[in-house]
Amino acid sequence: FDSYQDFTDETAIYPEDKGLEYTALGLASEAGEFAGKVKKMIRDGSAPNLEAMSAELGDVLWYVARAAAELELHLSDIAMLNVEKLKSRKERNTIGGSGDDR
Repeated sequence: FDSYQDFTDETAIYPEDKGLEYTALGLASEAGEFAGKVKKMIRDGSAPNLEAMSAELGDVLWYVARAAAELELHLSDIAMLNVEKLKSRKERNTIGGSGDDR
């Protein structure tokens, strides 16, 4: 994760003073493009276009990596915290449901 995140430094071209805003908007946009492809699969009853879906997920990953970098966070730490959170929810039988603090 961290070596990929470091690589994204080489391809990050946006105003430094608007990095968090830019990456948040890019993340939402790319996630929307992925969702749009899924929506069209449902509408058309078609199989996933793995190449196109993979490309969109790659764009989502790039923006996640850049947003984390803007916050001076490492992707490996974010992944580890998420694993710990999900393990705790599983152990407490709270995977389902809603709310951040379950």
